[in-house]
Amino acid sequence: MNILLLHPVSGWSLQRVSQLCLDNCWRLTIITIESSTVGKDCNGLHEWLRVPALTDDPLELRRQIGDRRFDAVVAGNEFAVIAADVLAAELGLYHNRLDRIRSSRNKALMRVAFAEKQIPQPRVLAVLASLDESRDLDWTKISFPVIVKPVDMAMSLFVRKCDTRQQVEDTLEKIFLFKHSRLTNYAFTAQALIEEFAEGQEYSLEGVIEQGSLVHRVLTTKFVSPLPACYEVGHISGEEVPPQHDAALSQICERIAQCWGMRSGVIHLEFKMTAQQLWVIEAAARAPGCHIPELVELRHGYSIEEAFVRLRAGLPWRDGTPFTKAPGWVGIRFSFLDQRSLEITDDLEVLTEHHDAAEALPGAEAYSVNQRTGYAIVRSASFESISRFVGKL
Repeated sequence: MNILLLHPVSGWSLQRVSQLCLDNCWRLTIITIESSTVGKDCNGLHEWLRVPALTDDPLELRRQIGDRRFDAVVAGNEFAVIAADVLAAELGLYHNRLDRIRSSRNKALMRVAFAEKQIPQPRVLAVLASLDESRDLDWTKISFPVIVKPVDMAMSLFVRKCDTRQQVEDTLEKIFLFKHSRLTNYAFTAQALIEEFAEGQEYSLEGVIEQGSLVHRVLTTKFVSPLPACYEVGHISGEEVPPQHDAALSQICERIAQCWGMRSGVIHLEFKMTAQQLWVIEAAARAPGCHIPELVELRHGYSIEEAFVRLRAGLPWRDGTPFTKAPGWVGIRFSFLDQRSLEITDDLEVLTEHHDAAEALPGAEAYSVNQRTGYAIVRSASFESISRFVGKL
């Protein structure tokens, strides 16, 4: 089987997909921009194609692959979701509905689509495409605090809790000035949402959709940086979905699949949750980043990437191999410049650790992805201990 992975941007993620393909005797081809080095240490690549930029244009995508044929086209990062479906449609392969899946990559469209399915979410107060539109807005109708976010960026870039109009406009100015992804040269839309601020602990649900039904899911507990920014600083896998939200979360995932015309695939659902309520922050039609698939495999015994690739190829998501679950919790704590190290207590087992100060970009904002210098993946039988380690800044 021939697999095409569009624009992978993380070496660890590419290596996992590559190893999956080697284990199954599949041939893996990747496409990246010309300056990418993501595949330089990756074993098992069949072919590496280089292009000027990630595009959603069907004719350009066909030109990029020439006469090559594939059995599945898979998004290698958030920005490649639409391109993967566009090219898969061109090749007659499995894909989500093109007229619907675009809402997975535009948060303004996503809010509209989710509202039609009665999915609980923060209320949109405004959608703005310029500072002039902000100045024309009736600010007497805006109740602070609010969340400001770009409609199609990623990694929580420029997502801010704002308490004043000036803070909103300062954030909007940064959003409108940021034109392209440096990892894919993908062009961003100059548009931003102003939403009501939702309280609650952040989580994500990693779900598998097969034939329109949610057939498997696991919960990820998320830890974020101090407000006003909303950068992710660590995750834990192993918590159970609270019984009062069990049915609602399953229903939400299946409704999102309907929104996107997704017959089969994976869903990364980000939400806030209290004992009483759920608010869907956003969702993605791809495998999660930030090493979450590693945590899921260590704790729950299956590969999200394998589920994703198999379903994109029209195969059953499982080959019959039983899961090998581990007790306790598995977590990741990202390290940052100028951050003190934490003591590894006796009830924490370090599984993997990587640190390199040179990986941080000069001038990067505190706790952003670009300020990360590495990570530690740990296991513990104590949720309190692993939470303290993962979430401590």
